[in-house]
Amino acid sequence: NTMRLRLFTGKHFIFVCLAIWSLALIYMSNQRFEAPAEDEKSFSWTLKDLRERINDLKLQSDKIVLFSDQLKPMYEELLRLRHSALSSQLPASSIGGQFATASRNGDSMAAPRLDWGHERLRRRVQDGIREVRFMLNGQLAKLRKELSEKRPSASEIDGRLEGLAESVNEIIRLVGVEGEALAEAGGAADWRRRRLSRLQTELVNRIVKLQNPQQCQSAKKLICNLNKGCGFGCQAHHVLYCMTLAYATGRTFVLDSVNWRYSRGGWTSVFEPLSKTCTERGSAGAKQWGSTGAEDAQLVEVPIIDAMAHKPPYLPQAIPADLYEELSGLHGNPFVWFAGVLLNYIMRPNAAFQRQLDDNAIRLGFAKPIVGVQVRRTDKIGSEAAFHDISEYMVWVEEFYKTYELRHGRPDKMRILLATDDANLLNEAARRYPAYTFLSDTSSSRSASVRDRYSDGGLRGVISDVLLLSKTDYLVCTFSSQVCRLAYELMQVGRDDSSDRFHSLDDVYYFGGQLPLEVTARFAHKARDSSELDLSPGDVIGLAGNHWDGYSLGQSRRLGRNGLFPAYKTELVVRKAEMRPGL
Repeated sequence: NTMRLRLFTGKHFIFVCLAIWSLALIYMSNQRFEAPAEDEKSFSWTLKDLRERINDLKLQSDKIVLFSDQLKPMYEELLRLRHSALSSQLPASSIGGQFATASRNGDSMAAPRLDWGHERLRRRVQDGIREVRFMLNGQLAKLRKELSEKRPSASEIDGRLEGLAESVNEIIRLVGVEGEALAEAGGAADWRRRRLSRLQTELVNRIVKLQNPQQCQSAKKLICNLNKGCGFGCQAHHVLYCMTLAYATGRTFVLDSVNWRYSRGGWTSVFEPLSKTCTERGSAGAKQWGSTGAEDAQLVEVPIIDAMAHKPPYLPQAIPADLYEELSGLHGNPFVWFAGVLLNYIMRPNAAFQRQLDDNAIRLGFAKPIVGVQVRRTDKIGSEAAFHDISEYMVWVEEFYKTYELRHGRPDKMRILLATDDANLLNEAARRYPAYTFLSDTSSSRSASVRDRYSDGGLRGVISDVLLLSKTDYLVCTFSSQVCRLAYELMQVGRDDSSDRFHSLDDVYYFGGQLPLEVTARFAHKARDSSELDLSPGDVIGLAGNHWDGYSLGQSRRLGRNGLFPAYKTELVVRKAEMRPGL
C-alpha cells in the first residue's frame, strides 16, 4: 500500500499539474479577438458574436470543472490507501510523533514510511489543485460578465488573458514544488534511487556475464555491423537494438566496427570493448536472423531494425518481464530506463577519452543547476524536423528556473548547456538572453556541420555533447533528434526517476522501428466533434503523436478509427516480454 501511495502522490499530482497547465494553454490559444473599430457603425461585435465568445469561454471553464471532477476517484483511492498505511504503521504510543522509518529496522530497500510532513504536503497539493479550479472559474466568470456588459478592446482582453495565464502558471509552479517535495517525503527519493541502483547493478551483472562467456569459441553469438547509413545518434541506437536482441536471446554480442565511417579505429577508439574475453566472431558460418536454423546456429547476423520482417515481442519499447513489476512502479518510463542502462554499458568511454571529457567539462565550467538545450538544425530542417527559434526552447528553460527558485532559492547562475550544430547560435542566444550563462563547445558545433560530421573530431564532439546533456537537471530539445533521445535515455542512469525531466518541442519519445506505441484510457471521454475519439476506460489507443496542447492523435483499437483524444485521460502502456539472457 505504501508503494501504491507513493506512486499516486509522486506522479499523478505532477500529471495533474501538467494537464491543467495544458488546458490553460488550450484556452489561451483559442481566445483571439479582433480589435473593434472606433467608428460605432463598423463595430463588429454583435450580440451574437459576444454569445459565441462567452460560450467559448464557458467550454474552457467546463473542461477544468470536468477534469477536476475526475480527480474525485483518485482522491478517494488516496484516502483509502492513506488510512490503510496509517493503520499499519502508526503505533498507539507514537501519537504526535513520527513514524518509524524502514532504515531504522535495518532494511534500506524496504518502502519508506509516512510521517506527518507527508500529510501536510498532501493537503497543500490538494489545496493548490482546488485553488486552480476556483481561480479559473472565478476569473472566467468575470471575463464573461465584462464581455456581455462592455466593449473591451483587443489589448484589454489580451492583457486579462495574459494575467490569467500567469496566475495559472504561478499556482501550478507552487503545486509542482509541493508535488516534488511530496514525492521525496520520508526518504522516498533516496529509496527509489537505491532500488533503481540495485536493479541497474543486477542488469549490468547479467550483461557482463553474457558478454564474457567461459568458452568464447563455442558461445552462441549475435553479430551486428555498426555501419548503418546514418549519424552517431542513429548508430548508437542501432547498437542498443543489437544489444537488446543479444540479451533477449542469451547470446554474446559481437560488434563489427571495421571501417567505421566515424573512425578507422572502430568503436574502441573512443569506448571500452563490449567484452574483455570475447570480441571476435570466430570462423563458423553465420546464419541470417529469421532464416531456417538461425535459432540454433552458433553465429547469427542481424539486419537493421527497419528491415526486420517479423518483429519479436522483445523489440523496443519492451522491457524484461522479470523486471516489470518493480521497474514499472519505480520509474515513469521503464523502457527509457532499461535503454539508458544498456547504453551506459555500451558507451563507457575508454581511459584516454574519459580524460578528454573531464577536461572539457572543467573548461566549460559545467556545474549545477544547469539546463541542457540541444538545437539540431542543418540537415534536419525541412526533412525530418521543423525549424524552432531559440525562444521556443527558452520558454521551458525559464519555467525550470522559476520553479527551481521557489524550492531552492535563486541560483548563483542560471546555466544553460547549449549543444548545437549551428555555430552562430551561441552568440545569438547570449545576446537575446543576457541573464543566462551559456556553456557551449563551439568546436563541437563546427565539427557537427554536415561537412565535418564524419570525422574523429565530429565523433568526439557529438559524444561529449550527449554525455554532458545527460548530466543536466532538465533537458529541452526535439525528440525528432536521435542525439536528444540518446541524452534523455542516459539521463535516467544513477539518479531518481527522471522520466519527466524534459520537454520536447516536437515528437513524443520513440525508438525507430519500435513495436506499436500505445496508451490506455483511464477515464471516459465523449467526442465533441468528428475529429475526436470517444474513450471508455480500458480502451487501447495506438499513439501517433502528442500535440502538446492537452490532446494526442491516435487510433482507437476498439473503434478502428483515428482521431484526437485528451492525453490527460490516458497512460502509457508498458510492454513486457520474456527475455532469456541464459543466466
